[in-house]
Amino acid sequence: MQFNSAIKSVAIDVPKNYCDNKTPPFSEIPNVPKNWERLWGIKGRYMIDKEAGEHCSTLAKNSSLKAIEKAGLSVNDIDLIIGTSCTITGWSDTNPEAIFPGLSDYLKTELKCKDSTMTLEVNQTCISFLVALQIASDYIETGMYKNILICSSETFTLMADFQSVASTLFGDGSGAVVVGRSEKNGRMLASHYKSIPIHNEIATLQWRPPLNKTEKQDIKAYFTLEEDGATMMQTFVPQNVPVVTLTALEKANLSANDINHYVFHQPSSLLLKMWAMGIGIKKDKYTSTVEEYSCLSSASTPLTLYTALQNGKINPDDKIVIAGASIGWGFGAQVWTTENINF
Repeated sequence: MQFNSAIKSVAIDVPKNYCDNKTPPFSEIPNVPKNWERLWGIKGRYMIDKEAGEHCSTLAKNSSLKAIEKAGLSVNDIDLIIGTSCTITGWSDTNPEAIFPGLSDYLKTELKCKDSTMTLEVNQTCISFLVALQIASDYIETGMYKNILICSSETFTLMADFQSVASTLFGDGSGAVVVGRSEKNGRMLASHYKSIPIHNEIATLQWRPPLNKTEKQDIKAYFTLEEDGATMMQTFVPQNVPVVTLTALEKANLSANDINHYVFHQPSSLLLKMWAMGIGIKKDKYTSTVEEYSCLSSASTPLTLYTALQNGKINPDDKIVIAGASIGWGFGAQVWTTENINF
């Protein structure tokens, strides 16, 4: 039997501590260009405090529990958990150096799910949530699973080199959704993806000491943006999100104007404007969260979906597009008809 899939709920969790660009450690970063804030549009971000017991995993657990509750379900109703995170160290509150097992296995244990609940990790960096939605939708449609939890949790400030201006680009937070069988008309209408595996060195996680240091004991995974990375990204990132979006719309036999709202991954306010221009939509057609939250990698998309719902931009029976780009470089877009998404 064939089923349609629908996004049933979305929830977020962020740390208590908020830091704008004038708050340490961000105010102490050396050699910040005068136009840096204007270029990226990032004014602040939430930042975890490990001493206060905040971890990537605790954010994930909190957002997941809220998403399950908002969906009107219990943890025993979850058949599959898909976890996404770029936080390759520090996600575990019991073992901060753990890389495996993944976030989904942690959630299955901490949420006390049934033994038959399957777990799965997705790592396509910033569009991991989008890829997880595709997997969840496909599984629901085939009847393999009934209720799927997707949790994207990121604590990039753990991987920030505060000697580098690139450390201003990311914050911490978590978003979770429950995807289940459609009870009305909710479903994914179409999707499209592409990969351009060049310029991989522009933005990476690198094992290295902080800038201007050479001590081996300081080596860890740091986010690294090439000196001219922002300029290089503008040669191919702005065009390719509109390309995959318009292709997905064509597959759904829709035009850009048929869409009620657009939910984009949030790399920078400038890129959002360029994507909107390439698609042919105005500012009121998409939600921007990057100014307040910065980029949350895979968690940016569910957080932006939550914000759009909170602001009344998305309603039942609306048609929405979820789209974005990832370092690597991958691009994706999905067209959905919504049901009532609880938040």
